Amino acid sequence: MKRLLLALTLATGLAWAQGAIGMRLGYGEGLGLTFGAAVETRLRQNLSGRLAADLAPAGPGVALEASLLFKPDLGLYEPSLKGLLPYLGGGVSGLVGPAPTLGVGLTLGLEGLLDPYTGLFAEGTYVYGFAAFPKVWRLALGANFR
Repeated sequence: MKRLLLALTLATGLAWAQGAIGMRLGYGEGLGLTFGAAVETRLRQNLSGRLAADLAPAGPGVALEASLLFKPDLGLYEPSLKGLLPYLGGGVSGLVGPAPTLGVGLTLGLEGLLDPYTGLFAEGTYVYGFAAFPKVWRLALGANFR
C-alpha cells in the first residue's frame, strides 16, 4: 500500500509540475528507430528541465534522459524571430538494450512554435559514456504540447 501511495504521489507531482508533454520519433545508434515521450517544465525564463524516455522495439531497448536546457525565445531579442526556440543543454542519459550505456548527454535542438500551445522540434543528443561505456548519438523529431 505504501508503494502505491508513493507512486501515486510521484505521478501527481510530475503531472502538476509539467509545462509541456512531448511526443518523439527518432533514430539512435545501437537502438534503431525509436518512439517516446517527454515531460518538460519551465524553471526560469530561459531554463527548462526535461525527462524523456524513448522505446526501441527493434533493439529491444530504452533510452532515458534527464536534462537541463537553456531555451531562449529569440522573439525577445528580434521580433521577427518570435516562436523560434533554439536550445542547448545536457544531463544524465542512459541506454538499456543490446549495448547499454550511461553517461553525460549533450543536447542541441530547435523548436518552432505553431501557436502558443504547440511546437515542433528537431534535436540531436550525444551521450558521452562513463568509463568503459560506449559513446552513442540519437536524433529526434517531435511535437511539444503545452
